Amino acid sequence: MTDVKGYDQSYFSMTWLGDNGYPQQANAGRCYFTGMLGQLRHMGEPDVLFADGISGDGFSFRWLPMWGAPAFNGGKGAFHEIWEYTPKILGYRGHWEEDDEDGWDGAWAKLRSLVDRGIPVQVGLHYSLMLPYGAKTSPRLAFLHETMGPSGFGHHVIVAGYNLAAGTVTIFEPNDVLPFARYEAPIEVFARAWKEADQRDENGYKPWVGHHPWGGEWTLHDGYGPYLMVWVEPERDPNWDIAHAIRDSFRRNTKILSGEYPRPYAVFGSQWQIPTFHLGAPGMLACVEAIRAGTLKDTVAPGGQVRPLFVQGNIPNHGVMGRAGAAGYLRRVAKEMALRNLRAEDVTAAADCMQASSDLFRALRYETALPAAGEILAQIAGREMTALRHMQAAWADVKLITRDQPLALAAE
Repeated sequence: MTDVKGYDQSYFSMTWLGDNGYPQQANAGRCYFTGMLGQLRHMGEPDVLFADGISGDGFSFRWLPMWGAPAFNGGKGAFHEIWEYTPKILGYRGHWEEDDEDGWDGAWAKLRSLVDRGIPVQVGLHYSLMLPYGAKTSPRLAFLHETMGPSGFGHHVIVAGYNLAAGTVTIFEPNDVLPFARYEAPIEVFARAWKEADQRDENGYKPWVGHHPWGGEWTLHDGYGPYLMVWVEPERDPNWDIAHAIRDSFRRNTKILSGEYPRPYAVFGSQWQIPTFHLGAPGMLACVEAIRAGTLKDTVAPGGQVRPLFVQGNIPNHGVMGRAGAAGYLRRVAKEMALRNLRAEDVTAAADCMQASSDLFRALRYETALPAAGEILAQIAGREMTALRHMQAAWADVKLITRDQPLALAAE
């Protein structure tokens, strides 16, 4: 049996408890990034909220009228840009791979070699196949298994061990709490789930029934796989400097919050046929106006069932945890600026606004009436527009952060 030693202590949960408590309302989300946050902590970055916020994911929002449902994830672009940018800006080497040329044999050998080196690996799976095994030890997963019925959905989890004699892999579920987040699953089931993330058969892409619908059809998961692996190599660059990381990421995060990032080509395949889309805090205001005008409505599933937009059609707990990361990032930036005798009031004010946004998202998660949900979203957008103004005002001071050492170091 081989396990990544100490990962139980590094594990990071993207879970927050809602109105009905655990396990029914252990709200979570952002599985595409939670594993990397645990990996970064495992490799030596203790400030998980700073690592989360530096990614830009918690500053993002997008709404595309042709699809309907607003989204609160994705950062500057696709998920893999987060996987590439975040370790690099924090002084680590990150990697992601998919579709191993040797199929299961090559991917399985690579995965085991990483675990052998003490590296936890985030993987993308057809998770419905894995759910019965997690349900054996996790009250949260047992509740989902009992209530979801036949469905298919994609999900990202961490593999942190394997046992060839027992024929199992060790999984850490990001949307739970320890000790229930850890469970064992048969290798043969894992192999099928890992391959089926491809969502492809002889007739091309095959949507999974049970995922969110758009335009009267079931959608794909996230476009990655089969055999997707995301990991962070150990050993931080000894020359890494938090001031340089802040200077680079702060402007980028401001651009994401302002809606300038991502560019249209990060959303659509054809640069000649780009419909109107709305991003960042200004995009939230546009989304609010569409709800008020009645042009953005609840989601209708292919079978005709109406799904409340902010409860089932889209999951705003991405906003809860993402905005908490944004606030944590901004608080760390303010602290580092104060250590260098730089003005930090605007950054602190922006942090307060993003924390207020996170708190409001907790209410939005449970609001099934779309007009009322739109008014909560209006409050969120107002907080984030204010945060944007503070971040823009702070840039003149933030860009000086690399000029001087922290006062304590300068005095030595």
